[in-house]
Amino acid sequence: DLVHTMATSPRFLKPLTSFRRRIAYANAYNTDFPVPGTTAAFLDKESNYPHYFDEDVTEGENGEEDTGKFPVGNEDDATLKVVKVAPESIRMERGAERRTDKVCPASEKGLIVATMHTPRRPLDENSIQLEDNVNSLTAMSSSLDSLGWKKVFIDIRSEIPMAVSLPTSRSDDCPINQLKSNSRAPVKSRELERAVSSTSLSRLGLPLGHNAICAFSRGRVSTSVNSGGRPVMDSLAMD
Repeated sequence: DLVHTMATSPRFLKPLTSFRRRIAYANAYNTDFPVPGTTAAFLDKESNYPHYFDEDVTEGENGEEDTGKFPVGNEDDATLKVVKVAPESIRMERGAERRTDKVCPASEKGLIVATMHTPRRPLDENSIQLEDNVNSLTAMSSSLDSLGWKKVFIDIRSEIPMAVSLPTSRSDDCPINQLKSNSRAPVKSRELERAVSSTSLSRLGLPLGHNAICAFSRGRVSTSVNSGGRPVMDSLAMD
């Protein structure tokens, strides 16, 4: 299978490591029909690959912009301390000289519900093949995660037309952020998969996030309907 080979073979994965950063934006909470959030962020319901919240990733040694450190949770994660990734807080700080406004537009609008990072692991064809023998989808997810990614999860529901807000007594209606813990422990891919694919009870709307997240514009109607995604694109441009 070509897709499986491209997602697990070092021949295709190594070119991606040439990029200083790898960033994926995903629509959460079933708002994207063509490309669900779990697919956009290549999450898997059986994968245990660790994901860390942005605030739990600290600046690397020597102040290098593309180096970050992850907290060590257990022996399995002990080799994942240093990876090529730039925490958002560090990038915003370092970009101050290039920008007069350091505020992330999507965050200011409340569209970014969480920013996660995956630790980078050395590409090892044997280990990838071992995962492939267990579950092909899990192997694809884990091998992509091993490149080290920043994953930005967007809640575009407030910007989708014909969405209806419902009363709720829940103090926190963000399943993704409910995964946070005081121990700074990593969130497993399978746990994040469940949270991203969950449906909130506070707001109902059509799954029109696919065009909205990229502010798709092809005429007056589409420009107006998808204008709510402009802050997301502005944030991506600042990344």
